[in-house]
Amino acid sequence: MSKRIVVTGGAGALGSAVVRRLIGRADVIVVTRRPEGVPDGVVVRRADFDDIGPAAFEGADAALVVSTDHRDNARRTAQHAAAIAAAAGAGVGHLVYTSLVGCDGPPDMLNAAHRASEAALRSAGVPWTALRNNLYLEGLDGLQAAAVATGRHVSNAGGGEVSYVSRSRCAEVAAEALLGPARGTVDVHGPQPLDAVAVAALFGSRSGRPIEPVLLDDEAYSAHLLAAGTPPALAAALVALGRAIRSGVYAGR
Repeated sequence: MSKRIVVTGGAGALGSAVVRRLIGRADVIVVTRRPEGVPDGVVVRRADFDDIGPAAFEGADAALVVSTDHRDNARRTAQHAAAIAAAAGAGVGHLVYTSLVGCDGPPDMLNAAHRASEAALRSAGVPWTALRNNLYLEGLDGLQAAAVATGRHVSNAGGGEVSYVSRSRCAEVAAEALLGPARGTVDVHGPQPLDAVAVAALFGSRSGRPIEPVLLDDEAYSAHLLAAGTPPALAAALVALGRAIRSGVYAGR
């Protein structure tokens, strides 16, 4: 008898990649606000994390709660808590949540909602797996555009490294987690840690032009961001992210 698996956010980049890896290996049920974006061959249930109940997860042996991208941490935490409670209320046997490496520390811009959501996951009374994904490799695309435009990759990360991981790899790990038993906390890293100099070299190889790494201290980096028009709250968060990178949180070693 095939395992029945619910994937939330199944029309999104990560969720749809997980669904594609599960088709043919399980009975897949996609919970989404956008049914038109779901791959063929799966059952679709329309639901929103702002208004979700056990019916969204009914009959599932396992479920993946893909973290939302809402920018307000309080709202994001409430969304995750609602989905986790709904899955537990439906009697799901294994609950998987997409979290973030280092979410039990700073910076709060990235970690606060994940930290609270993992606490909700642990207290839900359901066997669970928290997939702590590293920073997305695809997240470098915006930085690359800026670097190519200026010829410089500016950072306060110093010699700190990040094992950037692709969404494809995260989807692969999530699919295997859903098909297997609960594993608790699992860190998901990319194959090779990169520091700011290596990132600049990567941008150069991709673009075909030299990119200079510019390593600033926190104060100078903050001034650089503010001068470029970055909102003060975001600038402070990015400085905090650089400090976290320097501390080795994302190195994956």
